Amino acid sequence: MRNLMTLTAVAVLAMLPASTVARQKMTDAEKLEKALAGRVAGKPQSCVSLRDLHGTERLGDTIIYRTITRRVIYRMDTRGGCDSNSSDALITRTFGDRLCRGDIIRTADLFSGFESGSCTAAEFVPYSLPAKK
Repeated sequence: MRNLMTLTAVAVLAMLPASTVARQKMTDAEKLEKALAGRVAGKPQSCVSLRDLHGTERLGDTIIYRTITRRVIYRMDTRGGCDSNSSDALITRTFGDRLCRGDIIRTADLFSGFESGSCTAAEFVPYSLPAKK
C-alpha cells in the first residue's frame, strides 16, 4: 500500500511540468498579437522585395515576414492549406526578386521530402514601429 501511494505521488509530480508547459504555450493568435504589438499597420502592398526580407514565421494561416532592419514586418494572410504543420518548410517559386500576391506557396516536410499543402499569397500589410519622438 505504501509503495502504491509513493508511485501515485511520483506520477502526479511527473505530470505537473507537462501541465505547466501546456499553459505557457501561446496560441497562434497570441503570437501574432505579440509580433504586431506596438506597430502601426500601413497600406497593403501587392509585392515585397525578397532582398529586404530576413526571416519568416508561420502562425496558422498567417505568415510574418521580418525585414533586415526589423523596423517593418509584413503580415500576409494566406488563402488555402499552408497551416497544416508549423514545422513544415515554406517553399515559394518566384520569377524575379519579388514575392507577390497570387504566388503559390507550398509546404513540405523536410525529413520525408513530401509536400504537405499549398496556398496562395495574399496582400502584404506592412507594420512599422512608430517614429521616435
